[in-house]
Amino acid sequence: MPRWNTTYRRRVLMRHYRFARERLVPHFLDALSAYAKGLAALGIPFAAEAVQALRLLRPLPLPGFSGLAEDVFFAIDLQLNEMAGAEVAGALRRGLSRNDLDLTVFRAYTRDQILSVMGDLLRLRQRLLVLAESHRDTLMTAFTHHQPAQPSSLGHYLAAFENLLSRDFRRLRAALETTDRSPLGASSLAGSPYPVDREAMARWLGFGGVVENTYDAIAAGDWALELAQALAALGTSLSRLIRDLLAWAEGGAFRVGERVAQGSSIMPQKHNPVILEHARVLVAELIGGASLLTQLNHSTAFGDLNDHSTGVVEPLDRLCEMAEGALELLRVALEESEFRPEGLLRGMEDRSVLASELVDVLVAGGYWPLGEAYRRVKDLLAHLSAQGRTLAQTTPEDLQTHLGYSTPELQAALEPRRFLERRQVLGGVAPQAQERHLRLARRRLAQDRQETQAVRHRVRLARQLLGA
Repeated sequence: MPRWNTTYRRRVLMRHYRFARERLVPHFLDALSAYAKGLAALGIPFAAEAVQALRLLRPLPLPGFSGLAEDVFFAIDLQLNEMAGAEVAGALRRGLSRNDLDLTVFRAYTRDQILSVMGDLLRLRQRLLVLAESHRDTLMTAFTHHQPAQPSSLGHYLAAFENLLSRDFRRLRAALETTDRSPLGASSLAGSPYPVDREAMARWLGFGGVVENTYDAIAAGDWALELAQALAALGTSLSRLIRDLLAWAEGGAFRVGERVAQGSSIMPQKHNPVILEHARVLVAELIGGASLLTQLNHSTAFGDLNDHSTGVVEPLDRLCEMAEGALELLRVALEESEFRPEGLLRGMEDRSVLASELVDVLVAGGYWPLGEAYRRVKDLLAHLSAQGRTLAQTTPEDLQTHLGYSTPELQAALEPRRFLERRQVLGGVAPQAQERHLRLARRRLAQDRQETQAVRHRVRLARQLLGA
């Protein structure tokens, strides 16, 4: 009778083995090498030889699943036995459990994936800031509750969105910090019976520290859940940008580039902004990922379980891949496409978006208290509407009749650029205020990039030293 049931072999063992063989082998060799070094530092016989043997194994391909070894760890163990003998292979397994080994590998691999997502997010944020700088003076109508609200600028909008994404970056960085902790040395759960230096092993693997409690090290699933939630939040943010870009594309304010748009098989006039639709598909999966990881952690015993060990690494890998895809597609869409200023002005033609400015000028100029100013402007709008006119067609006589005054200051209140110039507060829409905010945003982006590069360098250096 075969060792493995056919269904179990196909649905579980082969699938996990294939994923680990394709993605995780270098991380397994790293973790095993670090543990061997930890044992060698204690003078454990043959541990130093295990370090050397693992170095020789690195360039050798791992065989495909045959059923002889149930997973990648045992496949490496077989190779080590064949290459260096049972004493060397046996030395490496002293106090080592797949519980702490697997989770060390999963965290190290996921750390790399998070760094890749963060890199793509940094590049999208950079693109938004470049566009925000070039469109500081590009007028647009800002909407609230799906109705024209006030004048703004495209640069102000794009800088605002970068601001939002900077917080998504912060959430990813927090998830990275949680993931970037080594379980190695926890053994099954109580800790290795050999006094290996867990902190040293974590440094050799490029981790930022250890999971301090060995029980927690093998039982925790929150590191994966935290990442999924951060990715879901990122997906939600990106979905809002996609929605606005699609709405602008529909209204002629955003023209998707030829290389990222598609036509129709039957309608020759079509120029479909499909790159944005493809990005929306990816972020939908990101948003759903948090529910999956929540279910994998929900009501599970606090101990080593497949639910939040082998059960999370493949979903997390896919979520990170979806995040990278969505971020890249959006960045490319912004690089290949153009905003059309005339389309961004939709809703500003009748100047109704400046009604609040009239109220504000009446109050700030000492003409009327706020309540009275609001009532008078509303009466003016009703009068104009009854005559089939708009604020854009207001005469000095209209202002005098309904507001009680018709000064140059009130007439200037109906100019969109005057509206922008009066918003000088930090982060406001005035060109000078936008520039101050952009300086802060560029500085923050540079710091985020520097901190990310520092983690990348730490991991890369540790990996080089461990494999040398």
